[in-house]
Amino acid sequence: MSELYTLVVSIITHTPIWVWIVLLIIIKKGIALLKDTEVSVGKSCLMPAIFILWSVDTIATKFTYPLYLVPCYLIFLTFGAFAGLYIYRNKIFYVEHTVLMQTGSKIPLYIMIINFCIKYALNVLLSVQPALYNQVSFNISYGIIAGFTVGLFFGNTIRAIRAQSRLLA
Repeated sequence: MSELYTLVVSIITHTPIWVWIVLLIIIKKGIALLKDTEVSVGKSCLMPAIFILWSVDTIATKFTYPLYLVPCYLIFLTFGAFAGLYIYRNKIFYVEHTVLMQTGSKIPLYIMIINFCIKYALNVLLSVQPALYNQVSFNISYGIIAGFTVGLFFGNTIRAIRAQSRLLA
């Protein structure tokens, strides 16, 4: 038990402050989306952009086999987007005072927290076992997992773009 405690404390204290700031932003944004909110396509791209940049930085600076990893990342980002479209299939958009609105939902909060936890866990694993950067199988696995989870964000974004073009036309 003492080793587990030491590991957890070490992980928390060695996490850069910007990661905790991202977590706070995610929680704040997710809580805001529990109620009906105005839709901004640009703002709905913010979370996926943060996670994509986080992945691209890791891929570009640390992995040994980016030529295997990047195609997996992009393919599974696409699969994740289709899964996100399915998850958000019942999302309702409406116009209020010429502004596009969306109904509140727990789904974005869940997706953001799950995405953060998976990305965080992958990076902790890599910091504890840096030899994984040099394993082709882990490079591919990272691409699959990171791509799919980021892709989930795009389901709601795609639906928002469709709703905006349909409802505000």
